Amino acid sequence: MPAVRMTREERRIQTRRRLLDAAGEVFAQHGYHAASVDQVAERAGFTTGAVYSAFGSKQELFLGVVEDHMRASVATMEAAVAQRTTVDDRVRVGAEHWMALIQRTPEMILLHTEFWAFAVRDPDVRPRVAAYYAEVRASLCRLLSAGARELGLRLMMPVEEIAVAVEALADGVARQRLSDPEVVADDLFARLLSQLLQSVSAPVDEPLGGA
Repeated sequence: MPAVRMTREERRIQTRRRLLDAAGEVFAQHGYHAASVDQVAERAGFTTGAVYSAFGSKQELFLGVVEDHMRASVATMEAAVAQRTTVDDRVRVGAEHWMALIQRTPEMILLHTEFWAFAVRDPDVRPRVAAYYAEVRASLCRLLSAGARELGLRLMMPVEEIAVAVEALADGVARQRLSDPEVVADDLFARLLSQLLQSVSAPVDEPLGGA
């Protein structure tokens, strides 16, 4: 049987995927500034021209790597958390997912930090970092709103503000864990997150202000 030929669009998607995977490895190993497009091309098995054809610049490739990793991580976390039926279970699973990510791929957490520091200094790139964090917050808002609705809870602050707090807490825990693992217990993020969510939610049938 003759091999099925890929369409032009399928080849473009496959090339982009291989370049993102290779770039993720190169950027994680060397950091943004020390990594080169030539290194990415060699690792992916393409020419340097193919990299520029797919992404236009090293900057666009770097942004693509970070955004791709973020979307994959968020999708995995959403799927895992959605299967749990209690607040405690959802908090625990979400926190464990984040801590496992820090442990498994610390270099990607560092890339996210580098992405933020790089982008906020450049007014042309800053909207990208704003969109990046907005996408993460949107996912958190979906999880928080769905959890409150399904578990019979009322959020006592705007869900967007709670999402900002959760995101800031996650970033802070990650940085502390990477700089000094001994001071961050494996369950610290889960305990902090649980306390935060308890303070901003109440059962739907509980009167406002308590009773």
